[in-house]
Amino acid sequence: MHFYLDKFSAQNPLRYLILALAMFWMAVFLMPLSAVAQDAGERFSFQRVAVIDLARIIRESEATERVRALLDSKSEEFQKEFAEKEVQLLAKEKELKARQSLISDEAYQEEVRAFQRDVAAVQQDIQNKRQSLDRALQQAQDKIRQLATTIVAERASELNIDLVFKEEQLLIFRNQLNITDDVLERLNLRTKDAQLEISEPTKTKSE
Repeated sequence: MHFYLDKFSAQNPLRYLILALAMFWMAVFLMPLSAVAQDAGERFSFQRVAVIDLARIIRESEATERVRALLDSKSEEFQKEFAEKEVQLLAKEKELKARQSLISDEAYQEEVRAFQRDVAAVQQDIQNKRQSLDRALQQAQDKIRQLATTIVAERASELNIDLVFKEEQLLIFRNQLNITDDVLERLNLRTKDAQLEISEPTKTKSE
């Protein structure tokens, strides 16, 4: 090859110069591209991975248990309240029927409509308070999930983990990659003094 180029340069010195310059500039431009490709490969490569069962963390965390206990207590409180209102409505209905023969039909119909409004108001109150319990549970779980995600990021940084996968995204993995118990333990420590407040729904005018 070297002999051929020497012979080619002797016969065509100008063409040889052009060819040499072209090869030189190709080398100049290709070397940075190769370096960039290598840098990009190193930048986006990963070596250490972990697995997390986020649903289990939310479900089994002590914070979730306390939230559910509080919501169950509040639900029982609401049920007692509505049971008392039901007794009052039944007594009012009985009284209304007893008065039917004592008052005019027009007056009776007006009292029936008033009674129906009372029943509707109680039904609306029941719906509002059930929704308040559902919202409180969802908001509490959202906060627990956010805190758990923060703890996952902390553990990943501490353990030099490059990627963390949700368990449901993987079919097979080694149990040693699972950091769920670590995150759950730390989450329980962070939330041991957490409190939940449930805002009462706004009462209707008829109440």
